[in-house]
Amino acid sequence: MDFEKLEKRAYEANVARSQNMKLEAIKIEAEILKNMTENQFLFPVEEEVLMTKNSASFVYKNSKTYPSLLEFIGRILHVDIPIKLNECKIGPGGIIISAESKEQAHKILHDCCHELQILIKAKKGHID
Repeated sequence: MDFEKLEKRAYEANVARSQNMKLEAIKIEAEILKNMTENQFLFPVEEEVLMTKNSASFVYKNSKTYPSLLEFIGRILHVDIPIKLNECKIGPGGIIISAESKEQAHKILHDCCHELQILIKAKKGHID
């Protein structure tokens, strides 16, 4: 999944909404939802995990952030950023997970991304 493209399209949708171009925004957002739900959804994070006590921190690959995409996800799911899902906190600076080991952190990250994809899929066709 091309997260850079998703970020760009989410930014374009935000601009369209702010300029009262609702139909254009809805079209772009439908495209984003299609991409996010038809492919494996897993945030692009660096392999190295920073472990402290019972917490694991992931940073996005190449020090990227995805503020527009996260804003879009937060808006359609009616949640604040960072997006809190089970043991995960997903924000533009990275992802923090409650875990006791790197292996557990990677599994929880995968599970949270899958659950997030299911929640997003439920919003398909319901963009306003």
